[in-house]
Formats: sequence, C-alpha cells, structure tokens
Amino acid sequence: TMELQRKVTQGNFSSALIGLGMIIVPLSASALTIDINTYVTGSVTAANATVATLTLTQNGNNVDFRFDNLVNNLPGGIGDDAYISQLLFSYDGTPALTSASFINFGGTQLVTSADFGINPPGKDAGYDFYLDLDYPNSAANRFTNGEFSTWTISNVVINDFLVSVSGSGPASLAMVHVQQVGAGPGGSNSVKYAGSVGTPPSQDPQNPVPEPVSLALIGIGLVGMGAARRRK
Repeated sequence: TMELQRKVTQGNFSSALIGLGMIIVPLSASALTIDINTYVTGSVTAANATVATLTLTQNGNNVDFRFDNLVNNLPGGIGDDAYISQLLFSYDGTPALTSASFINFGGTQLVTSADFGINPPGKDAGYDFYLDLDYPNSAANRFTNGEFSTWTISNVVINDFLVSVSGSGPASLAMVHVQQVGAGPGGSNSVKYAGSVGTPPSQDPQNPVPEPVSLALIGIGLVGMGAARRRK
C-alpha cells in the first residue's frame, strides 16, 4: 500500500490499482504549465508579462515538454523582434540524466540533445538551475515569438522537475533569457524572466492536478483497497 501511494503521489500512473476483483490501469496523463512571467533582471526594466510557457505532460515513464515563445507579450512593444536565447529549468538530479535521456524532438524550432546542458557550473541571476537549453543567436535561426519546441525526457516523472530554485528574483521552476529587446527593430537590451510558482490550482507547479479520468480511477482503486482490508 505504501509503494502504491508513493507512485500515485509522484504521478506515475503506469502502475495497476487492484480492487473489487479487477485490475484498473489509469491511462490518462497528468500535466502542468509553468508560466514564465516574472521580471528578474535586465539591461532595461520591464513589467511582468508571460514571455513563455513550459508545459510538462506525464507520458508513461517519460515526461513530454512543450516550450512556447510569447515574447511579443513584453509591454510597450519592446518584444516585437526579440528572441529567446536560453531556457533554464529545475530538476532534482535523480535519476541521473545523460544526452540519451533527451528524445523525440519536434516543433517549429527544433532542438537536439546537444543543446541541453546538465548541471552546468555557476549560477545565472543568482539561480542554480540543473538543466539549460540553448538556442541559436544567429539571425537566421533565432527562436522568435510564436514558435515552440517539443522534446521528451525518458524515465522520469513530473515531480522530478518541481524543485523551486532560489535566486535574485522569486523562487522559481524555470527562467528564460530574452535578447534583442527594445522598441522597433534591432533592440539592444536583454531581460530575464522566471517561472512563477503562484499560478492557478489547475496549473500549480507545486501541486499538479491529475486529469478527471485519473482521479476517478484512483478513487476506484482506493475503494478496492478498502474492500480488501475489510475482507482481511
């Protein structure tokens, strides 16, 4: 029972719940979205705005990621031709990741396993994030507004990435570096925005909410365990 509870808590819905004389296998994945919306630092001061989102979805023993670029949301038109050069995000370090852990790349802006850094040395804006993803700075290949990247990290669960990291801004799960910020073409400023942990309950990075099907199946499994206890 303790092992079953641990797996449910971690969002690993691949295990079977046994109850009422039948095996129930929850197939629905839990998901959460990190809203990267809090100004941390930069060569220009900017108001808070959602400049990117990072969505995590449990897919069996893997976690699927989708990273959306929304830099045009920067106020005052200063993000009209800005681009994201880097994404940093948290991980608890267990299990150990290698370049082979990053698979299934897609989206309008393709990345590869070579673009990911694992536990890089030093800090960025006071944050010591465990993972980073670097995007090109060349004009022809920049990651610009409206584009997105997708990838999968194998043999992990969502909770592995829910480690709040302290820095010069609020404790966060992710941060982006936005460059070429400024009104009109060719802005010369850059800013960094972090992922807020204070999001609505359905998207709360600290408490991801399983989809209704998963909740219902978990409930049925708990009923089954109660029946088994009574029989015992």
